[in-house]
Amino acid sequence: MESSSALPVPIEQFGTLTSPARRLRQMYGEGRYEEVLELAGEYLWIMEAFGDWQSARAIVQSHSYALTELGRYTEAEFMSRDLIRRSVSRVGRAKANADMADVMSRMGRLEEGLHQLAAAMTALESCPRNAWYYAAMSSVAEAARWAELYELADTATNAEPNLDSIDPTRRVIRDLQRAEALLEWGLRLDHVGRFEEAGVRFRDVITLTRPWLDPDADPDSQLGSDQAMLGALLACGLAKTGQAEEALRLAASVIPDLHADSRHFDARLAHLAYGVALRSLGKYEKAARELIAAEQLCALAGAARHRLIFQYELALIAAESAPSEATRHLLSAVRAHAQQLWRLRLDRVAMLRQARRRVQLEADHATADTAAQTDPLTRLANRRGFDRRMAAVATDARAVTDQMCLLLVDVDNFKHINDNFSHAVGDDVLREIGHILRTECRASDLPARFGGDEFGVFLATDLTTATRIAARMRTSIRDHDWHKTALGLRVTVSMGLASLLPGMTGEQLFATADEHLYTAKRAGRDRLAA
Repeated sequence: MESSSALPVPIEQFGTLTSPARRLRQMYGEGRYEEVLELAGEYLWIMEAFGDWQSARAIVQSHSYALTELGRYTEAEFMSRDLIRRSVSRVGRAKANADMADVMSRMGRLEEGLHQLAAAMTALESCPRNAWYYAAMSSVAEAARWAELYELADTATNAEPNLDSIDPTRRVIRDLQRAEALLEWGLRLDHVGRFEEAGVRFRDVITLTRPWLDPDADPDSQLGSDQAMLGALLACGLAKTGQAEEALRLAASVIPDLHADSRHFDARLAHLAYGVALRSLGKYEKAARELIAAEQLCALAGAARHRLIFQYELALIAAESAPSEATRHLLSAVRAHAQQLWRLRLDRVAMLRQARRRVQLEADHATADTAAQTDPLTRLANRRGFDRRMAAVATDARAVTDQMCLLLVDVDNFKHINDNFSHAVGDDVLREIGHILRTECRASDLPARFGGDEFGVFLATDLTTATRIAARMRTSIRDHDWHKTALGLRVTVSMGLASLLPGMTGEQLFATADEHLYTAKRAGRDRLAA
């Protein structure tokens, strides 16, 4: 099964082992989707074995895109969810949400898709405008086009006016993607009788694509297989604006190339341009043949609205070549169908606005919930956040199957610090210890202050690694320049570490770590017991 060449722009964010991830990305760009699927699992295992999570995410992304292009949407949905789980940055998660929206729109699950799209757009509002932002907006544009949100698709593809200076190699992808969305938008406007607005979109398609095909264009431009697709889009724009002869020549030149590259779904546009140009010249029989071929190619993939484009043009041919009451009724029926789909499209625009409001409310609720679980002094999780994570130990299947340790930390002789240096200094000590714990933790860990001078850290790792992390925390606290806080101040901590074992409850994990903590205190403090 084929799909559109106006593909989302990938985020080129690879880790240490870049070669496998880049190879998959190249194969995907060349349309070798089956080969991507064959190698993705093997490459992912290698990346994870070496701990190269960035390259692993890039491989999952290529795997998801290949499944989408092959029409294996259920599997693509599973991979998209995996990618959301793996995303560590706001922009990466937003891109994954948009890719998920694309898959769900293709599956007909529009309400879920619009929610994912709204989540992506909300997250991107606070992201810096850089190449990663543009890549995420490219995914937003593709998802929007499949949901027939053409206004959003056009805005998203043109979201970064300074793209030329950020990443000039992506310009052709942006222009190609935007041109395809504008063409479909124009065709749909044509169906509902808004001819002037349709003409504006068709002329925009010509403006976007013609410079890339100019013989005097930048000789360093590497269009590759995109050149034929650009030609098909330009030919459509020319045919719909009455420039039939040029459209015929251009369409005829790119049709063989598109079929030779097995880009049959993309070839539908070249056949469309050829058929529309022939119809405008009065060559109705040949035009019908081209449009029937385009409709058959469209049956390989795409939504119902894609086939409507060719059915509408065939109805026009019938009405012009053999005017009768029957052909007039046929054209009227096709136009009525187009009007109904257009009304549904407008409803979808309203649904997206509602989805964005829901996402914003969810974000506000999450912010309030986070604030309720945050210690105002140290900015770590508070007792409520600590207890919630502890309660999850017994019920969270992931906590049971994955390795996890609990580290308890007590400040040695904290009452002495308060009594001899003041409570203000004591607060500064707690604040600085919180900062050190947070700095030494990873994204998967949870540091918390659950008592006066009592801290706890959930470490998502094995006991050996957790011991190394805890030792580093203890040394960082002991060697910190406390004289800046108060002259003569010295701060140390005692630590108790326990590993979550199969069948262990949260209470048992805490009791084991607490027992080790008191072992450290009895042994003279400023030490770790595990």
